[in-house]
Amino acid sequence: MRWRALGPFVIGSVIAALLTATVVGVVLSGRQRPPIETEHASSTAQPSVTPTSAPAAHTAAPAPEADPVAADIERLRAVSWVATPTRESRITGDATQQPDLYAAEFVRRLLTQDYRRPRIEHLSWVQAESAQTTEPLVVGLVPKDLRGRLAVYSVTEAAGQAPAVSGAKEWLALGVQHGYTTVRIDRVEEPMAWSTAVSSGRISDPGVTGREVSATVTLHYLKAGRPASATSSVDMTLNLEGPPSRPSWGFVTAVTYSSLPVGAA
Repeated sequence: MRWRALGPFVIGSVIAALLTATVVGVVLSGRQRPPIETEHASSTAQPSVTPTSAPAAHTAAPAPEADPVAADIERLRAVSWVATPTRESRITGDATQQPDLYAAEFVRRLLTQDYRRPRIEHLSWVQAESAQTTEPLVVGLVPKDLRGRLAVYSVTEAAGQAPAVSGAKEWLALGVQHGYTTVRIDRVEEPMAWSTAVSSGRISDPGVTGREVSATVTLHYLKAGRPASATSSVDMTLNLEGPPSRPSWGFVTAVTYSSLPVGAA
């Protein structure tokens, strides 16, 4: 993934909807998994016809479109607060003191998902690793009282695309199939757009940074009672917050997430 402008990186899938005037949309494909059917319904209102003998009627003004900013804030507000106690251990040691190491370990742990265990345990771990920033180019228009939910929201909501953490129904379905994933981190780097923004003085929080992580994720599950697997190539960009703003590195938000199937067995 290569970024030509700062906007798509620092604002991402969550904040992009809040700043639609300046952000370029990103089309992501989902991780290869057993299909889940969805239904879509639509309706079209038929315009009324005014008889020719009737007085001319004023054309009704079109109904105003829903405010996308308000809609996305309400989606964020609707996310249930996740308590931090978790059975999954926190990231510790040298990885918490170096952003590349932390980004690699966070993504590896995030994408290592055991669907035979409760999904809430994994989300509790995400919440425990979360950190906050006041950087405008990261938090955008998210109200202060909702920023504590941004970390979990960013990995579970993806505006119709497959999120980094499977939805509740898919998680349960994969659990029935004894599903789990294994992850190999392939590359970690600081995107050019981010380093350019820092050098040009566009970032005000000295503790916030960005990383792009590439990984290979393999889903293991049972198909007709026999072991099967599906491998995907994953790219994820994320914002982190650490020294000097806080003692160790933490996860702020997932910016973009893409997963492309590369093989099945």
